[in-house]
Amino acid sequence: MYVLNETPRNEELAEQIQRILTEAMPAVEKVTGLPLPDNGTVDLVDPEGLGRAWCAFLRRQLARDTAGLDLSDRQQRWIAAMPEGARMAMRRFWKSEISTLIANSAGRPSTLLIPEALDLQGLTAPDQLCELLVYALAQQAQVAACDGNLVPPPAWPQVRASRNVVSLLSTGHAQWTSDQATPLILGKPVTRDQRRSPLKAALRVLDLGSSRQEARAKALVGQAMSAVGPDTFNRVWSVAGLVPTLDELRDPARWIKRLPA
Repeated sequence: MYVLNETPRNEELAEQIQRILTEAMPAVEKVTGLPLPDNGTVDLVDPEGLGRAWCAFLRRQLARDTAGLDLSDRQQRWIAAMPEGARMAMRRFWKSEISTLIANSAGRPSTLLIPEALDLQGLTAPDQLCELLVYALAQQAQVAACDGNLVPPPAWPQVRASRNVVSLLSTGHAQWTSDQATPLILGKPVTRDQRRSPLKAALRVLDLGSSRQEARAKALVGQAMSAVGPDTFNRVWSVAGLVPTLDELRDPARWIKRLPA
């Protein structure tokens, strides 16, 4: 796992992140039962760099997701404008975009972090930074498990955050992993400031409906891990049709029953 510092400063932070990643990787693999990619990166970027990287990523995702589709002229115009619109949104709301998962042109997962945003959200303390990086590692393990076909989630067709089951499952799994693995690394649970939760800050700003759905997804992961173990659960990343439905998020037992033995 490589740490790339694309900012003019923050060398000390980059070294701190590298140390935490080295300590965290075995715990994440143990808890999830997933191997981490040997070519993943954590990139420190400024707001402009985040916008450029997200724009390029979204353009690749849209090209992949719309290949062979018979799109209307209006849809084509909308899709053509989306990457630049997303870049502008990232530049405007970068303070809330602390941890952003992308895959580069070779399919390699990369987690983008903005040092200034980490500082604003109070996430540079070792315990909070460890929790955030465990979350990021869990998502990179998901990318490796599905070869990038499921995570990061498809960009087209657009789906509201509270109804995007792939995104919800990814978030729930990463949150569950952070809860389980971080105490193994630190030797204690992380004490969170309820006014500024590290994991909440690490996610994009979502509506209340999305937050409820994320909590359900996390609960589903926990129940499934307890009931069938990580080997069976992890088939969700590679077997078509196993992603839970929104109804199954509310009733995890239904989803657990249809998992293949």
